[in-house]
Amino acid sequence: MINILIEGMTDNKGGKETYIMNLFRHLDKKKYSIAFVSYDDHIAYEEILLNEGAKIIHIPPRCRGVFQYRRAINQVLKNNSFDVVWAHKTTLSSCEILDIAKKNNIPVRIVHSHSSSNMGGKFTYLMHNINKHLIYCWANEYLACSHSASEWFYGKHLSKIMVNGIDLEKFKYNLEIREKIRKELNIENKFVIGHVGRFGIEKNHKKLINIFKSCKDQNSDVKLILCGDGEERKNIELQIRQLDLQNDVILLGSIDNVHEILQAMDILVMPSLFEGLPFALLEAQASGLKCVVSDSVSRESDVMGWNQFVPLSSNDSVWASVILKENMNYERFEGYREMKKRGFDIGDSVISVEQLIEGKLKEVVVKKKEK
Repeated sequence: MINILIEGMTDNKGGKETYIMNLFRHLDKKKYSIAFVSYDDHIAYEEILLNEGAKIIHIPPRCRGVFQYRRAINQVLKNNSFDVVWAHKTTLSSCEILDIAKKNNIPVRIVHSHSSSNMGGKFTYLMHNINKHLIYCWANEYLACSHSASEWFYGKHLSKIMVNGIDLEKFKYNLEIREKIRKELNIENKFVIGHVGRFGIEKNHKKLINIFKSCKDQNSDVKLILCGDGEERKNIELQIRQLDLQNDVILLGSIDNVHEILQAMDILVMPSLFEGLPFALLEAQASGLKCVVSDSVSRESDVMGWNQFVPLSSNDSVWASVILKENMNYERFEGYREMKKRGFDIGDSVISVEQLIEGKLKEVVVKKKEK
């Protein structure tokens, strides 16, 4: 049994958390025992994780005191026989778990980049740049979800690109589900624009709402579905009211059936300020959705070759024109087929992860024998 401790789950059902959850569900529980360390009182999918055999260890967050935080991590690592510590990060500003893991002689220490730019303030940015030089003292395996995410974490240092695996069968286009959801949401015979992502500044919901207002001005039969939650939600709800869009914007919050809601959409729009490799964008393409995204989103995200990239600097009417003029006469099932062919199925990701972990453990054993 290989014992793995994962850091990176939060209380938000975002792309990083969904990726971790997908892997957990598909890893062989007879081979791997998986625990999660959490700095939140409750994490996304906690009940499911516990029901499926995971161990969840809650400790006080760093903001309550660095020494208390380090002491708690040290106790977790001392009291458990972990073979692997896997830290999923959007910034390197806090890497104590890898430092302490090395001091506790944990053989495999993985750092995994899930973002391509700073999501925090000036202090976060400063610490990230300091730790970019120290991470090689603590970790011994370096992963990223995209080349831009690798650049943000590791510069020119070599890292492995780990494809964000998706449960493709769930996202395969299904006309029956599409019609059911559209009827439930009362959006039959409408052109439905969608967005999936937490309500954070980097997702640029303010721009999205303005773009939708411009779409509405050009075509009265459009609706907008927003999936997700977060700190910016109240501000966006206020903006929706100010623009008198209450009857046209459907806020679904943090949901567990994104795969079904994607079926009901006609196009996904993502005017993000920056991204690593947006998990939601991969899921949308798996369901056969065309996507209109900002030029700040990595071109690696365009698996299908049919995404439209629009400059963030373009005005809202330009965005609206691109969205409304998109050719919808295509086979949505092709998304599933192409993503499967390109290795985005979660089964392929699990094989890659198992090979990585088991290969690294063997490598460590060989090095010890040589000494």
